[in-house]
Amino acid sequence: MDIHRCRFVDYTPHTITATAFSHPSTLSTKPPSSELRLAIGRSNGDIEIWNPRYNWTHELTLPGSKGRSIEGLVWATSPEGTESPRLFSVGGSTYITEWNLSTGKPITNYDCNAGIIWSIDVSSNNQKLAVGCDDGSVVIVDISGGPGFMEYDLICQRQDARVLSIKWDNKNQPARLVGGCADGRIRVWSADGETKGRILGTMRVDKSKTESTLVWSLSVMENKGQLISGDSTGSVKIWDLENYTLLQSFKVHDADVLCLVHDVNEEKIFSGGVDRKIHQFDLISTKTSSKWVHSFNRLLHSNDIRSMSIYENKGGYGFLVSGGVERAIVVQHVQQFHDGKYKKLLINQQLSNVIVDSGKRLIIMWQDQQVKIWKILENGKYKLVCKVSLADDENITSVDYNSESNLLAVSKLTSVKLFQLEESTKGKLHVHKIRDESFDSLIEGAKLIKFIESKTLLIVTPEEELYKFDINPEQSRIELSAEIEQIEPSPSTNSTSNKLQHASCINNLIISPDCQNLIISRYNGQIEIYPLNGTSPAYILTKLSSYAHLLQCSTNEKLIVLTEDNKIFEFYINQTESKTLQTPWSRRNSEFLPRQFTSLEDKPQGMVVKYEKLWIFGSAWLVYFDLSVNIPISKEFKNAGGSGGRKRNRNGLSIIEDEASGEVDENVEVLETSLKQREIDRLRQQIQDDEQSTNGRSGSGNQKPFFITEKYRPIMKVCDFGENEIVVIERPYFALPTTPAFNLPKLKI
Repeated sequence: MDIHRCRFVDYTPHTITATAFSHPSTLSTKPPSSELRLAIGRSNGDIEIWNPRYNWTHELTLPGSKGRSIEGLVWATSPEGTESPRLFSVGGSTYITEWNLSTGKPITNYDCNAGIIWSIDVSSNNQKLAVGCDDGSVVIVDISGGPGFMEYDLICQRQDARVLSIKWDNKNQPARLVGGCADGRIRVWSADGETKGRILGTMRVDKSKTESTLVWSLSVMENKGQLISGDSTGSVKIWDLENYTLLQSFKVHDADVLCLVHDVNEEKIFSGGVDRKIHQFDLISTKTSSKWVHSFNRLLHSNDIRSMSIYENKGGYGFLVSGGVERAIVVQHVQQFHDGKYKKLLINQQLSNVIVDSGKRLIIMWQDQQVKIWKILENGKYKLVCKVSLADDENITSVDYNSESNLLAVSKLTSVKLFQLEESTKGKLHVHKIRDESFDSLIEGAKLIKFIESKTLLIVTPEEELYKFDINPEQSRIELSAEIEQIEPSPSTNSTSNKLQHASCINNLIISPDCQNLIISRYNGQIEIYPLNGTSPAYILTKLSSYAHLLQCSTNEKLIVLTEDNKIFEFYINQTESKTLQTPWSRRNSEFLPRQFTSLEDKPQGMVVKYEKLWIFGSAWLVYFDLSVNIPISKEFKNAGGSGGRKRNRNGLSIIEDEASGEVDENVEVLETSLKQREIDRLRQQIQDDEQSTNGRSGSGNQKPFFITEKYRPIMKVCDFGENEIVVIERPYFALPTTPAFNLPKLKI
């Protein structure tokens, strides 16, 4: 097997500008393990939705636009918890945007009729939003009417300085708003009662000798009646919100403090900023008094920290998430901050933006409004043969290429564009746009596009409708050939996931190699088969307890599914009386996968199947399975078998289903080991009988049933590249362009 290593694909993640968890921290109720989501805002306007279960899954991207950085994110949850959390964003404009997670489009844009918005916060009862503007205004917006409802409530007493940070204080009556301003002052407005809108008090931070002091970040500890502020001098200050007086001051940062969070018990404070360090402060209490002390700091980021969020629950999980100019999401545990493990998600492309065409040896990558195409030459070198830059401001959602007819399709949520590529004598690709006004008026945009055959395009609209179009490039005609009627999504077996807006949305869509079947998986675990011949009815193949993370067809008859919790299943697509749902390999091996694979801490990003050989890759590893050989059950492979033998992840950096309901008994693992061994012993004879009846072979001789390598990193894509060839596309960290970071003093020992 020849492996081509490519390092020229110049994908660059964008700066993280905002983070927000969908649910507030609580120690009184069980964690909403299947509901909890993290929203990540980036400087290109994209909003990513991450699921912390099973080592952090990147579920969705809400596409943004050019020059529309996301500067603030908040979620509003219903008081009873019966409805899906609502997501709001601000950035670089006077508008507040509420998003629809199922379509990826804004539900509504509300104009605050004030200056450009710099900060946003939601009240603890989730009834009102407050935004701080650059003209000194603080605007209160009522959102109590439900999704899509935003109504003007009040513009508070105006002052001259920009409001860089804003926080609610709902504990006392009347409710108050605390704003950090660009003139070095912290102002408190009344948000209720007779004094509604008036400034109740002002606090002033230390002034810089050379420039005005900016109060970048605030955090309100409602139960203690205290306020934390971080400013451009590097100071973290604790204030008494009753008397508007300074209690304590810490000068531990070497530059601006851009973000502050505190834990649910209000006993820990975390601060981060331009100097790249995260500092922890602890509350030391005695019988007579209490005071804050600086405890620890960690240097985990290579550049400015722009945003931090915290989430804790009754199950013992405590996530501290931070991100910034480095572009990586860093996850730590709140209680083990000083020396605990951490997870860094940088080149973690679970939603890939790379296509490989093995026939013409092309590599296609898209990002923002641009598509780049490289060609691998016979001498092993590469050449950029085409670059398509779209004039529209919206970010690209999907791209597909058909080498048989040289057609390139590019979609956004507002349009779908088709191009014909023609190779010139110099090896470059000339681009010719296929213009059809009737097609443009028929399709407004698409989430996903896929070529079924040489000149047939499948389009998934933002509303999840499926359309087939026939393309005639010679006559510049794109005609609708059929609409695929979908099976009504059944409710999820997990009642909590019904509350998610995107629970019944499509998360994977593939075409079988013979182009006869369309295969769809959804977030509720359902896998559906749609025959494309037009005669056979669509049907539900199966419904999994944890949804399909990746799909791939091994043959026209077999489908490989990698679930959210790293289990591999192989199913027959067309079931008959002689066939069961699972193939013999899957029945024998799915529950006994090697522990080295099931316990991986990096999320799988893709699968490649070729001649019963399966490759699965993550950002730092590549795994191989031979689907013609049974995996031996032995100590060498340390199989995760039987009844819940999955390795428990006790570092607390992601939610594991077994632990989601509460604390884990330390004796559980010992009990599991004995149960697993007993089950393995009981199954050995049965497995041997099955192998004899199905002519299955256990791994022996020169055939390796499984191996894993960490030689390639960080991996963006692994693809079939011809007979006995695969290509591994890497994006080294050192090749990422970066801005100068704060220069910390270096200690030479």
